Amino acid sequence: MTENKSYVQLADHMKELKLIESSLGILYWDMKTYMPPKGIQQRAEILALFSKIHHERLVSNFTKTKLKELNNASDLTDVRKRNLELWQRGYDMESKLPADLVQKLAKQQNITEKLWEKAKSKSNFKLIQSEIEKLFDLVKQKANAYDPDKPMYDVLLDLFEKNTTQAMINEYFSTLKVGVLKIIEKCEGSSIKPDVNSIKIKTTIEQQKQLSKFIMDFIGMDTERSRIDETEHPFTTGYADDVRITTHYLEDDPMASFYAVLHEGGHGLYDMNMPIEHRWTAIGDGASHGIHESQSRFVENMIGKSPEFLTHALPIIQDIIPEYNKINTNDFIRAVNVVIPSKIRVYADEVTYNLHIIMRYEMERDLFFEKISISELPQVWEEKMDTYFGLKLNNEAEGVLQDVHWYGGNFGYFPICPWQHI
Repeated sequence: MTENKSYVQLADHMKELKLIESSLGILYWDMKTYMPPKGIQQRAEILALFSKIHHERLVSNFTKTKLKELNNASDLTDVRKRNLELWQRGYDMESKLPADLVQKLAKQQNITEKLWEKAKSKSNFKLIQSEIEKLFDLVKQKANAYDPDKPMYDVLLDLFEKNTTQAMINEYFSTLKVGVLKIIEKCEGSSIKPDVNSIKIKTTIEQQKQLSKFIMDFIGMDTERSRIDETEHPFTTGYADDVRITTHYLEDDPMASFYAVLHEGGHGLYDMNMPIEHRWTAIGDGASHGIHESQSRFVENMIGKSPEFLTHALPIIQDIIPEYNKINTNDFIRAVNVVIPSKIRVYADEVTYNLHIIMRYEMERDLFFEKISISELPQVWEEKMDTYFGLKLNNEAEGVLQDVHWYGGNFGYFPICPWQHI
């Protein structure tokens, strides 16, 4: 069969766009790990410029022409038809955004996200309030540009998980919330009380790095195609043969990073193991944000908290951290899997984690329907933490500043976390 010239040309063009995306990811990774603090304004401008260049190349006349030429092509395989469908959707969406909005949004996202680190370290939301208000306004402009006739929050949800709406999530979460609260009540009434403090042992950073290496080796992260570094909030970036994951070490809670590495490793495995024959194409990427999150949570919880894995892991942990010799295997398994309401989402157990997602969803939704304002987020967070978890916050770092996502402009992200895989 004769090769379709227009498809090959479009595929080459789209590969170049994926290479630009990859470059953006590595520049972002460097900003979060090793960039000198005073480099933020410069880096934000660089990221904003690359984002604009990517946007302009995506919505160029070349892209438009090639998509049109292939619109009724009869010689495409099913795989190529799916790539074409996804490329067309990307073009249709992106072409609705003004280039200057893309650039402004990218710059503000990176400035606000970097400033979040300072605000969190000082536990002071006021330090970042004006910047996140600017970012929130730009996110609303983006949603309105995509579809002015649709609720802005539905537009944003659709970006993370196609065809997802708040009506669907409202129905799902209302049932989920009732069920989770019943499970929590049952766990709290149980006579079995695992000693969670037994696994919170003071540990050196070097010991925790050894634990990270054990995890990376165990799950099969190729060290010649991946690396692990430290950052304030764990994340994963990269693709194929260059995947970066990060973690955050706590000297008095080594299991926090232990499970962060398992979680981010799940993301990394997914990114590294896309079929090589589809590399740089639309179907050579993650199926969706929900599916991506399902892979990370699967490695973290289904594998990482299973009795089989923990029985295997404990002797290795004990070799690295001798203080763990004080705990036996059964008590270790129970302590790791304990259900106790906690203030911090990323350290939450599998049951109460869902309430963390639900409360963030409710706040996001109420922001876009103007039931609350950005300035009210700290107070609303504190109230919901009391209502859902019965916990009182000591500071804003434990509350509204604990997660990075809103400060990077990712509104509509949180509800997708449990949507696909609970």
